[in-house]
Amino acid sequence: MVVRSNPRAEAGFALPLALTGSLVLLLSGLSMQSLVLHGRQVQLAERRRLQSEDRLASAAQRVAADLAGPYACLKELPLEQWRPEALQSSCPAGLDPQWLVAMEIDGQAVRLASWLPAEGGGLLQLQLAGEGPERRFRLDATGVKEVG
Repeated sequence: MVVRSNPRAEAGFALPLALTGSLVLLLSGLSMQSLVLHGRQVQLAERRRLQSEDRLASAAQRVAADLAGPYACLKELPLEQWRPEALQSSCPAGLDPQWLVAMEIDGQAVRLASWLPAEGGGLLQLQLAGEGPERRFRLDATGVKEVG
């Protein structure tokens, strides 16, 4: 004996099931896509942060080299006294300290926010253009070290 079910009761069962399955697959695909996009945003932000830190470290190295070279007469003066009319007689004529105060590293402007001389070196603070990050560096006989 074969039991037959009512075909009218089973009619329309496959289409809702297929739609539900499709929606589940679509939502999981969108979820994976948003996860990947978020991961890329995090990587991009980290890369920008590292580039900013590298630019600031490069600027600190440039300031250290210039204070050991052609701008050595400025090394003993705080930044507030780096005006051309107030420079010491030991500074060469025509020396423009603005080149150290506002420089460009890798296409981005870097500003020397402060310089405080100390025995054997000093403390400098650099900031990227605008409201960019800033870092402090200590210059001494061993080189340049970030202090915050």
